[in-house]
Amino acid sequence: MATPTINPVQGQSYPALSDIMNLVRSLVNDSLAGATGTPGEGQIITNNPQISPFTQPFLNSAIREVYRELRNAGDAALIKDNYILTNLPVMNSPTFGLGQPDPSVQVYIGFNGYFDGSQINPNFTLPADLIFPTVVSARASGTNNPYRRLREPNEGLISGLQTEYLGSWEWRGDSIWMNGALQPQDIKIRYLCALPTFFSNTLDLSSTFVPILDSLDAIAYKTASKYAVMLGSPGSADLKQDAKEQMFQLKNGVVRKMQRIRRERKPFGNYNGGYLGFDGLDAYGQ
Repeated sequence: MATPTINPVQGQSYPALSDIMNLVRSLVNDSLAGATGTPGEGQIITNNPQISPFTQPFLNSAIREVYRELRNAGDAALIKDNYILTNLPVMNSPTFGLGQPDPSVQVYIGFNGYFDGSQINPNFTLPADLIFPTVVSARASGTNNPYRRLREPNEGLISGLQTEYLGSWEWRGDSIWMNGALQPQDIKIRYLCALPTFFSNTLDLSSTFVPILDSLDAIAYKTASKYAVMLGSPGSADLKQDAKEQMFQLKNGVVRKMQRIRRERKPFGNYNGGYLGFDGLDAYGQ
């Protein structure tokens, strides 16, 4: 199994946590010298978790909110593709045995492993950073065939006798459920992911970066807003509005980038990428 990884390292406009917190302190008027006498380190909302135990929870909550809003906007930074599981075992009917068709059997890939209809195989798991899959493709194991998209039905998996194909897929119970196949399969998953947040008593904020381009202001305003709410500050409403404006600009950049190419709306409930299901029909009913 393999999937590209995103490393939160310094790069073009990747903000360091220390720079985010410097702006947070400026926003809440806490840029004075602190415990070490260094100007700007603050006296209340500092980088030191021993002095300010609320800093990291507020900061990480703001980071998660930015991830979540950008994920919903379709930002490519929150998309991962080409996560591959090879040689997925054939379906295993508890009634008729290994590789024997049984319409009552469904298989799934979850965070705990692959359920073949009878037992869990822990060697085949979903990626730990998956929020939910958007595309599931498959091919017969041991071949160099192109992966073909599996159908995603509207109202659950259609019952039928299993074939050499996996049939359809459904995201249910934090697992990818399928009808199962009578020959081993390779699976390829495209998904929306969760990027890292950062908790540690020894965290070096100056060398830790959020892997979202140009996100410093949005994260800082969200963090400052949470701090102001905790204090009951009369300025909390203004900070919250400013945070919304920063997120609007960030999401607007995502949308403008997406508009550079022609895009078509996915027909609701009809598209299966050309992969044949139990009914023998492709995406267009032919």
